Amino acid sequence: MTGRYLTIAVIGLLMIGGIGSAAGQTHSTSGPSEQLSAPPADSYVVEQGSFCQPIEPLSSDETIKSFYEYRSHETHSDDVERLYSSYGTTHFQHDDTSSLFLYEGPNGLSLGMVHDRLGGESEGALVTLEATGLPHESEWVVKDDNYTGETRMDEYERGDGWASASWAYQDGRTDGGALQGGLDGEFAVTVHPRFNEDAAFASADLPVSGIPESGGIEEWDVLSGSAENPDRASLPSLDDPVTIRTGTCEEPSVTYDRTSDGLTADVTNAAPDDSVGVHPTRGTGNGVRFERIEVTGIDSDASLTFESHFSEVSETPPADVEPLSYLTVTEQSGTSNASATVSFTVSKDRLEERGLEPDEVALYEQRGDEWTAVETTVRNESDGEYHFEADVTSLSRLAVAPNTDAASAGSISLVGIGVGLAAGAVLGLGWLVTARTRD
Repeated sequence: MTGRYLTIAVIGLLMIGGIGSAAGQTHSTSGPSEQLSAPPADSYVVEQGSFCQPIEPLSSDETIKSFYEYRSHETHSDDVERLYSSYGTTHFQHDDTSSLFLYEGPNGLSLGMVHDRLGGESEGALVTLEATGLPHESEWVVKDDNYTGETRMDEYERGDGWASASWAYQDGRTDGGALQGGLDGEFAVTVHPRFNEDAAFASADLPVSGIPESGGIEEWDVLSGSAENPDRASLPSLDDPVTIRTGTCEEPSVTYDRTSDGLTADVTNAAPDDSVGVHPTRGTGNGVRFERIEVTGIDSDASLTFESHFSEVSETPPADVEPLSYLTVTEQSGTSNASATVSFTVSKDRLEERGLEPDEVALYEQRGDEWTAVETTVRNESDGEYHFEADVTSLSRLAVAPNTDAASAGSISLVGIGVGLAAGAVLGLGWLVTARTRD
């Protein structure tokens, strides 16, 4: 009898240990072979209103900077022609035309633009372009013109989810630039144009003479195919925004616009079972970035406005814990039945500063006045940061914060493992005792 009772007791301890090791787990780390970002896209389209056309990136073994080949007094010596223009794209430059293109080089995909033709008959022009919906890694890697001196007029800006440039140039020259970073997975970037008299420098007191106050650009083209001899299509309008995105013309479309405090993403032609990815603003916290939100359950059209600020609510998530970052969706339509998967990153320095381990971080969603921690997965680790993913049912407000249950869950897990191991050892002893008792 003693042996039988001991065996039952050990089995009970083992069951408790098993339950303890499984309780409260809201984080997991994927294996090293799992990738955070989507695989490189193999199809792209350009859209403007009802116009949609597939395009292919221009490609070569040159970097976009080398391919563009901008020349100024800071990049080339006195004995080299250097008319502050692009010398690498002369074979597809057109008079009075702004050309937009994707370029695939050794450093990944870039979004390029070049205005007018070097040595052509154009009188010059004024151009302002703003790209919205950009991945957070994107930056201006080509700036024509970007030199020091009183005659430099061009201006480049980079904000939360957007980048802009304004150019003013004389006859027979070009201007332009290129954005790179974060474009090798799925993306949608909307380019808002302001040509000629609508450009930022229109009617400005410019330091260089010979630049037209209005006029200049008469056509906006998109290029596709061969880098040496690309196909070109004329866009229907000089005034309406253009979106370049991954996917096909049959798939849902996402267009972006900049607001005073953030970014609006408009989704069209989505079915409820479609998964539509949008790029939000970064969020409020240093060292934390909201990277992407995959939304499902949209019935045809939807609109989401993201803002990287936080207004007062009745309860801070969670109680008595300072969040690392917030993201607010101030306006939304067409998402009443939607759910979403949220991807975000947290820098290792930020975690160290707060004394947190990766599995002690959770995403919280606000439901009414209440905040709820959702299951949050550590998807991957890269230099300097961790990548997280979580599923939510509400998009009104999101917060990245310490998980108040993580420490206790971790303690239970460790205790459970210890009890389980001890119980296993005793179990073996129990069988021995049982056997001897039966003898």
